[in-house]
Amino acid sequence: MAWQIQCTASPPLLPSFPPFTLKSTSSISLPLPLPLPLTRSSRFRSTHAPSPRPIAASFSAVESTTSTDGLGNSKTPLLEVKGLTAVIAETKQEILKGVDLVVHHGEIHAIMGKNGSGKSTFSKVLVGHPDYEVTGGDVVFKGENLLDMEPEERSLAGLFMSFQSPVEIPGVNNIDFLHMAYNARRKKLGEPELGPLEVYELPSPSF
Repeated sequence: MAWQIQCTASPPLLPSFPPFTLKSTSSISLPLPLPLPLTRSSRFRSTHAPSPRPIAASFSAVESTTSTDGLGNSKTPLLEVKGLTAVIAETKQEILKGVDLVVHHGEIHAIMGKNGSGKSTFSKVLVGHPDYEVTGGDVVFKGENLLDMEPEERSLAGLFMSFQSPVEIPGVNNIDFLHMAYNARRKKLGEPELGPLEVYELPSPSF
């Protein structure tokens, strides 16, 4: 989708420069920390249409797992994915081929690509969707091996995925779904649950 902004006022004339092309392998990321992930519950329906093309290699331009906070202090990644490969559980078709990603606290990433390139598959694999099998690679979330965790454990740890459209559960709108997910995490942390009005007042980063 492209957004076009038109200005009514004429801007001042500026010198023209030759066009340039930004060369990059890809752009990526997930907004983290996130609330709760998918579970292996039967409520999830398999609507995945096999991709004709596997998603190729690295999503991340980050080469090192260590960065600094601007003061020279090293930071441990919030999420670190190394060489992740995965297939469709039913057909064994390979979708992810050696995906790498590093996300630190406070960072927001965006995964971009054509339809069928593997964006949703990557997210579903991270939250433990049963339609996919991990065949290689490592994923560390908050210092723990994510691949050893059940989907519900990933959810309670704060890794969550939800589509804006269609809704995850028929009859349950997204704000109510996020409300339930957010309170489930607060309960796990021993914190009091929030009412509907309190959730509406939360700033977006809380989700």
